[in-house]
Amino acid sequence: MSLRPRQPVSVLLVGGCGHWAAAENHVPAILTLKKQGFPVRVAAICDLRDPYDPDLLAHMPHLNNVVTQDRPAWIKPRPGRSMEALQRQLQQAHSEHRFDVVIVACDPVGHLPYLKWATDQGIHVLCDKPIICVEDAAWKPASAGQIRREFDALLHAHRAQPGHLFAVPLRRRANDAFVHAGELIRDLHDSHQQPLTMGRIDVCGGHFRLPEEYALGNAHGYSHGVGALAFSSYHYLDEMTRYLLLASGRITDLRLTLQYVRRVGDHLGSGVNDVLGQLLRPHSEAALPELELNERIALAEMDFAFTVELLSGGQHLGVLTYSFTSNSFSNRTVGVLACDVEDTVAFREKGRMSQYIIDLHQGHLQHLRLSKNDAVGEAYSIRLEHRRNPLIGGTGRLETVYENAHDSSAVTPEDITAAFITMAAGSTADPAVTDKMAFLDGQVLTHRVFAAMYELIAAHHHDARSRPSVLVGMP
Repeated sequence: MSLRPRQPVSVLLVGGCGHWAAAENHVPAILTLKKQGFPVRVAAICDLRDPYDPDLLAHMPHLNNVVTQDRPAWIKPRPGRSMEALQRQLQQAHSEHRFDVVIVACDPVGHLPYLKWATDQGIHVLCDKPIICVEDAAWKPASAGQIRREFDALLHAHRAQPGHLFAVPLRRRANDAFVHAGELIRDLHDSHQQPLTMGRIDVCGGHFRLPEEYALGNAHGYSHGVGALAFSSYHYLDEMTRYLLLASGRITDLRLTLQYVRRVGDHLGSGVNDVLGQLLRPHSEAALPELELNERIALAEMDFAFTVELLSGGQHLGVLTYSFTSNSFSNRTVGVLACDVEDTVAFREKGRMSQYIIDLHQGHLQHLRLSKNDAVGEAYSIRLEHRRNPLIGGTGRLETVYENAHDSSAVTPEDITAAFITMAAGSTADPAVTDKMAFLDGQVLTHRVFAAMYELIAAHHHDARSRPSVLVGMP
C-alpha cells in the first residue's frame, strides 16, 4: 500500500463558494479527510464571491470551517478577462502554493481555462459535469461546434501527460440503483450477446423560476446563452451511454435527431405558467431588478426532446428517446429571498423536482425500469423494476425500492472526491469507490452526445422547420 504524503496535498478549489462545492460535496469531503488525519489543505479558492464574506459564511458552515483552518488565498477572476490573462493569474498562484489538485466546480461555461491550464501543468483535475460547455451554444452553431473540438483537444492534452488523473464526480455512476441496473444489463449481454434495442428517458425537472430570476448569473443559470441541457441532463446522458457501452452488440453509430425544443423566451412569452408566479409574489422577501430579457437568455434551451437511433452501418438496430422539461410540476412555495438579491448563495432549489422514468429493453429478453418522483432536497426514493424472459430464468416482475437512495448509497459523491484526492497524493483509495469513478477517457461518448445535442439545438434556431440529425460513432 502506498504511504500517505509527507506534505499536505494542496488544493485549488474553483467555484468554491457555490452550494455544491461548499455545502454538499467537495468541502465536506475535504473536512472528512482532515478528520481522518489525511494531510490535505485548501490552498486557494477561486470565485467571484469572497470566501471570507461573513454573510456568505453564515449560510455555509463547512466553508467557514475550511477558511478558518486553512486560510486559503482568494483568487478573484475578473469578468471579461481573456483566457490567457486568467491562466497567468493561476500560474502566479501556482508558483506560490504548488497545487497538487484542481477541483473545478464553477459555472460550466467557465470550466475550460482552468481545465486547459491544470492539464497542461500536469496537475490532477476533478471537474463537475458537464466537462465543457460554451457560451451561446444554444443558438450559435459555431459555439456549439466548439464543445466537441475543445473536449477532443483536452482529451489529447490529458493523454499526453503520463499518470495524469482527470475525473468527473457523477452521482448516478455510483448510486446503488443505477449500478444494479448496469450489472443486470451487462450480465445479459455477456451471457446472450443481447444489446440494448429500445429505451426512453423522460425527466421532469419542475424548476420554476420567476421571470427576473432567469437573469441570475450563478452556476447553471441562463445568462450565458445555454440552459437546461447544461444542468442535470448530463447525468442521464452519461447513464444512457454507459448502458449502451455495457450492451453495445453490433451498434457502431448513433444518429441523434432533435424532435422538440422550447426556449426561455418561448416559455415566458406564452404566459401559461403565470399562475404559480402570481401565487409566489406575496411570499417574496425582496425584489430583484426587472428582467432584461436579452437574446442570450431568451434563446437558452429550457425543454427539449431527442431520438437516438442505434445503427450498425446502414442497418437500424433500435432507438432511444430522451426528453427533459422544466415546464412541469414544481413544489415551490417561496418567492424571491434576500440572499438572491445579495447574491450571497447560489440560486437554490425552490421547489425543483427530480422526477423521471428510465425504461430500457434488451430485445425480447430483458426489461428494466428506473423511476423516481421526489422534490430536490428531500430523501430520494428510486424504484427498480426488472423482468426477464422465462426461457432464461425470468420469474416475473422483480421490484427493488432504494430508500434515501442518494445518501444511503454505498458510494457517495463525497466518497469520490475524497478518493480522488487520495489517489492524486499517490496513496491507495478504496477500490469499491474508484471502480465507480468516471474518468475523462470514459466520458468520450457521453460528451460527444452532449456536444451533438447542442449542435442540433443551435441549428434549430436558424431553421426551425427542419429536423436536423448528427451521427456520433461509438468509441
